[in-house]
Amino acid sequence: MRANSSIRTLLALALWVAMGAHAQTAPQIVWSAPNPNLLANSIQGVAWAPANGRVSVGSTDRWVRSRNSANGALLFSVLQPHRSGSADQVFYSTDSTLLGVHNSDRGGAFRIHRASDGVFLGTLVITIQPNGVVTFTPDAQLTAATGDTTDARFRIADFSVVRLVGSGYPKIATNWVFSPDRTLQASASQGTITIQRRSDGATVRLLTAGASRGTTPMAFSPDSTQLAAWASTPDETDLFRISDGALVMRFPDATNNAGVVALRFSPGGTRLVTTGYTPFVANDGTLNQRGAIRFFRVADGALRHNFDAGTGIGVTSPVAWSPNFTRFVYGTYEGAAVVAVVPSP
Repeated sequence: MRANSSIRTLLALALWVAMGAHAQTAPQIVWSAPNPNLLANSIQGVAWAPANGRVSVGSTDRWVRSRNSANGALLFSVLQPHRSGSADQVFYSTDSTLLGVHNSDRGGAFRIHRASDGVFLGTLVITIQPNGVVTFTPDAQLTAATGDTTDARFRIADFSVVRLVGSGYPKIATNWVFSPDRTLQASASQGTITIQRRSDGATVRLLTAGASRGTTPMAFSPDSTQLAAWASTPDETDLFRISDGALVMRFPDATNNAGVVALRFSPGGTRLVTTGYTPFVANDGTLNQRGAIRFFRVADGALRHNFDAGTGIGVTSPVAWSPNFTRFVYGTYEGAAVVAVVPSP
């Protein structure tokens, strides 16, 4: 029995080492606001207002909460409609006066609220045209409340759209992201990424990349000339040049079994950040996981920071940057909203 116990210990130790054993590292946290709900929930959407010093987070419990970005003080909470699913995206208008929310079970719309107090104003309707181009149109209620007839007050690079076809295991997922200059969109489905021109739907580039099943975390570079996409095989983020489809950089995860939920570039495009989780073997031999935020340098693919403390058992949101790019906000599986200092390059 001692021999068997020793073998189990050695196997656990070997697996622990193989999964990237290292001292845990936390970002420099400014504040952390725990889950205020007695029910379990995870934060999926995060946003930092371009002005007015606010951050907002959306959770799986249907609540959207707006907080003071300096100290985390709760400003207001808005509950999304019954059976609408998670508040899986939140975003601000460019003038910080409007707060948008996407609900996971209402795929065809963004609900728009007044950012000062959360009052519901109307809906930005998502339409997938026959040529695959995704459009966003204010409904009559939103137009009456704001005077807007287009989506021009929002950065559509903050949006993502998901469509599921079928049911059960054969279900096919397609997800879209949009370039900061508004001219391009990328859709990923079954290991292929299609980049289209939004003006006429013309296909600009086809890439063999992304997840073979489910959705693919993706992001356009700030200058709209490159696209980053993650896949679990070979567990890395790849950066493609759109003009010719060339693979220009690989960003391997710190371990070979990581999970990534979102990608974000820094405003200047010099850094790429992934959020997700890393499995590991605990001291008692059980498999566990911890949240992960990884900062890569785009120029050479170097992993500059690997934060896995202060991250819960998973970082379930992307990051969102402060207007001056000195801080960032993220959310955890346990429902904590966290603001931290942007680390050195």
